[in-house]
Amino acid sequence: MTDRKTNVALLIAVALITALASACAPPTVKLKVSRDQVRAGDPVTVSWESKNAKTIELNGQKVEKIGAKTMTPDQTTKYEVVAKRGKKEARDAATVTVNLTTAAAPRITLRAEPSAIEHGQNATLRWESENATGVSIPGLGEVQTSGQREVSPRVSTTYTATAVGAGGTSTASARITVTDPPNTSGERPRTIDPNTDPGSIAAVAAEFARVMPRVFFDLDKSDIKSSEQEKLRRAADWLQIDRNRTVTFRIEGNCDPRATAEYNLGLGDRRARAVRDFLVSLGVDANRMDVVSYGLEKASGTSEGSTAGPPSWAFDRRADLIYQRGGNPR
Repeated sequence: MTDRKTNVALLIAVALITALASACAPPTVKLKVSRDQVRAGDPVTVSWESKNAKTIELNGQKVEKIGAKTMTPDQTTKYEVVAKRGKKEARDAATVTVNLTTAAAPRITLRAEPSAIEHGQNATLRWESENATGVSIPGLGEVQTSGQREVSPRVSTTYTATAVGAGGTSTASARITVTDPPNTSGERPRTIDPNTDPGSIAAVAAEFARVMPRVFFDLDKSDIKSSEQEKLRRAADWLQIDRNRTVTFRIEGNCDPRATAEYNLGLGDRRARAVRDFLVSLGVDANRMDVVSYGLEKASGTSEGSTAGPPSWAFDRRADLIYQRGGNPR
């Protein structure tokens, strides 16, 4: 009985000593910021944690002993947390520097001279930019921030130049319309029916239209889905048959009508190039393919629908393969 009382007394004594030690322990506190340098208007997360504190203040306002807040400083700001317990206190601080200098947004202009040509003729693209560190034009790649380039599109093409700078991006577009030269011979063009003349190039074109698939894409995507890859593998097999190795064709990238015309021109270009690059990976010569983006120009959908046929957004998100010339009739 005496031993039990002694043990209880010891436990009580230990508890009292622990409580006294805790009461006498000085408070501690740590403060962190998610970023120490931001632009005006950017958010910053300020977090802190403390021990042995009765009260916590962040820049003079009482807060929880452990917590975080999201701030949006409009100027360079020092964040300080103070932990208090009786007359004892602990402090920690961090400064967030706000950059008030805003870079000017880039500007760019693009024009085509002339804007209408006959098939086989050249046109000149001229562009000028300000506040840009780089300029790119699909089909031409990375170009100087201001300059000019001769082009000879085989079909009507819209060119889009994108300027990139510290202040963001900017785009400009110019379209070159391509027409066939007038018939000056006085003869009426011959019309060939591939069904009655199977040995003609028209028969090759008809077979191309039957074999070549429409390649469909997901919303805002330009990667080739596995279902569409199988279509292109079958198309590549046909293109690699000896009698078809001289066939040249155009890949047209299309988009649904949502988003801006400039955005869709770029997305259509990426889709057409993705199809071309996949066919190249299967052994089809890149020189046999032209790439053009129509953006939303051919869009007709008003809702999601399906790829079974127009009008639908799903059908609009596609790349078409269009026969141009070449091939040996059967």
